[in-house]
Amino acid sequence: MKNWSKILCLIVFILSCFCLQSVEAKPKQTKLYVFGVSMNLTDSVTYITEVQLIDPAFVETKTGFMYDRSIYSQQLQLWVEYNKNQPASTCTIFFSEKKSKIDKKYAKVRNRYLKDQGTILRSLSVEDFQFIPQEWSEHETL
Repeated sequence: MKNWSKILCLIVFILSCFCLQSVEAKPKQTKLYVFGVSMNLTDSVTYITEVQLIDPAFVETKTGFMYDRSIYSQQLQLWVEYNKNQPASTCTIFFSEKKSKIDKKYAKVRNRYLKDQGTILRSLSVEDFQFIPQEWSEHETL
């Protein structure tokens, strides 16, 4: 009886190892359209970038999430803090593989800030700010 329980535990362990390998995120290299928004809770000015193409970009095959999202947000945050004197700004990026989808999201986000009477929306052209594509390596995480 003890041997059966040991064999059963070994089988469960081996199966879980195989399952973990198949669940592991795999990157897919693609082109992504992105735009960013930077706002500061202590200031009324909000910055929004134009839609930009990032090539190459990497997304997780199972979830479609973009690798290095935080690095792209940080690029915008550092630029706004340095060039617009906006310390402690909060930045986020939106992305999609389809241009039409990101254009629709861009219009929605832009209109939301334009409707807010307490917010001054400033657009950042590609000449002002441009995202720098990041290289992906196997040892990096989301």
